Formats: sequence, structure tokens, C-alpha cells
Amino acid sequence: MRQLKTKPAAFAAAAAVLVLDQLTKLAMRHILLDGVPRDILGSVVRVTLRYNTGAAFSLGWGGPVILSVFTVLASVFLVRYMLKIEGRKKVLWLGVVLGGAVGNLTDRLIMGKVTDFIDIGSTGWRWPTFNVADIAICIGGIAVFFLFKGSKRLEVPTKENQT
Repeated sequence: MRQLKTKPAAFAAAAAVLVLDQLTKLAMRHILLDGVPRDILGSVVRVTLRYNTGAAFSLGWGGPVILSVFTVLASVFLVRYMLKIEGRKKVLWLGVVLGGAVGNLTDRLIMGKVTDFIDIGSTGWRWPTFNVADIAICIGGIAVFFLFKGSKRLEVPTKENQT
């Protein structure tokens, strides 16, 4: 019975990440001027509105169309995989990753670019600006990695292991 509740909870986690991501991006687009930083914790943590037409951390490959197609395919894979696997924590963290992917995809489909605003760094060095969806993808991906790390791998049938 517990497993039956896991799948809806994973999709609820995805929806929660998507909503939080889109609300924070909307707020930052209304509050901030493009490229003008506002300090939160001194100059170490600040918010700076930036738009990213590239991949993660503003890597400039592919453009919005290719990245959107890739994200749609990755999201379909995540949903199919979430429906097939067992394990409450695995499915929930995959839902978090899905929510982040769909959050950035939403920006690309609506605006052709992703809204970034979290700006961290000091003494002349700054991490590339990011958003809530990026946090969900990174933390969810790390959690999934460690949860799957000890799992058995699927064996591909060969003549040797079929007997």
C-alpha cells in the first residue's frame, strides 16, 4: 500500500519544485533590474537577474530549441523510469529532478531563455548565476546517484549467463 502512495508523492514533489521555481523567477523579474545585483548576505550571496540561452551554467551549446528537445526527452525518460522503479526515496528524488527540468523547460518554451538570479561568490570570483530549478536538478541528481550507487545493475543477457 505504501508503494501506491509513492508515485503521486513524486509527481507532487515535481509540481512543488516547478511552482516554487516559476514563482521565484516571476518575482525576481518584477523586483530586479537586469544585471544589477542586490546583496542578501553582503556581496557573498546576492540576487542578480540574468537570462541564460545556453545550457547549465550558461554553457553555450545547442540553443533553446535543441535544449528544449533534449529536456523533453529527458523528462519523458524520467517519468517512465519513475513509474517502473521501486523505492520511495529513489522515486521522490527523481520527482525533484523532474520538477527542476520542467521548470527550466517552461522558461525556454515561453521566453526562449531561462531566468537565473541566485548569485554566489566573493573577492572577484562568482559562481555562474542559477535558479531554484538548477538547485533541484543538482541536489536531486546527487541524491539519486547515492541512492542508486549500491543497486544491482541490470545484466545484459549473453550466451555465458543464459545457461
